[in-house]
Amino acid sequence: MSSMRRLIGRPAPVTTALIIINSLIFAYGILNHSQQEIIVHYGFVPNELFHDNSAPLSDSLMRLFTSMFIHANIAHIAFNLFALAYMGGSAERSIGIPRFIALYILAGLGGALLHGVVASYILLNGNSILIGASGAISGVLGVSAAMGDIRGYYWLAIQILYVFIGSFASITIAFMAHVGGFLTGLLVTKAMIEHERRRRWHSDTFSM
Repeated sequence: MSSMRRLIGRPAPVTTALIIINSLIFAYGILNHSQQEIIVHYGFVPNELFHDNSAPLSDSLMRLFTSMFIHANIAHIAFNLFALAYMGGSAERSIGIPRFIALYILAGLGGALLHGVVASYILLNGNSILIGASGAISGVLGVSAAMGDIRGYYWLAIQILYVFIGSFASITIAFMAHVGGFLTGLLVTKAMIEHERRRRWHSDTFSM
């Protein structure tokens, strides 16, 4: 019980930093009336990566990363950061800071890439700009789910409901970015758990 209290009570500096960074970027765009310009210049456009040979590859790869720190409006950033604040701390404490940072970025990239493939080759709307931390934060939910925290699945269900409602309200939501991010977080974390289990088994076997 005491170890559990220490785990819960430990700070989550990366989660806190991510919330602050996303908030500052959004506030800067709103206060300087440059939000639309930021979206255009730093949002991810799938067709520029998959179809437009004239677009520099480095620019598309940069946009894959920068897009996960840009949000369209208050509702967009509030929903994402609430989920991050609610689930991020436990996920960060569970796997440690270096792994949490790596998984956050990987999930954001994985979500954007899955969205991009579907948008460019199936839905044929790959010229639409993708922004938001949804993929990365869905990856955090995947980490929690892989660690046995059922709330990760609950939050994914809430996100799916949000997407469903948004479709009726004519709000464009990148559903596949959510799915791609969640699967990235879930599968990579499960792979890390299995690797750690095998390492410990190997260590215990040869120390006997």
